[in-house]
Amino acid sequence: MTEPLTESRFVELADAYGSVIARWPKAVRAQAMEMAKHPRMQAVLADAERLDAQLDLWTVPSPDPAFADRILGARPTRSISRRARLWWSGIGIATALAGAAAGSVAAAVVLPAGHAASDDATAFGDLG
Repeated sequence: MTEPLTESRFVELADAYGSVIARWPKAVRAQAMEMAKHPRMQAVLADAERLDAQLDLWTVPSPDPAFADRILGARPTRSISRRARLWWSGIGIATALAGAAAGSVAAAVVLPAGHAASDDATAFGDLG
């Protein structure tokens, strides 16, 4: 069960969420609508409504185009040759790993001709 809404909490909610009670947390809306019938709480909502109107008028100016150009001009650029070197090094690493994997599989699977698998045999020959 929710706690009863106090006058001080009503003022805090009006300061935080504004004059429209529908924007307040759901848990306190019904109690707030009931409290809003009192003249003192109507004055609190009127103050919040004036603040809401002032905040609605506030706008953020667009950034200066020269500022955006400075930001874009300061970003690091990568040359085509550097990108190509990165691609080729990646391809080389992938090829080396594929070769190592294929060699490991071949060594583990292929047995020398004429040798049957036994407990003391490895892919490289008998241990004994």
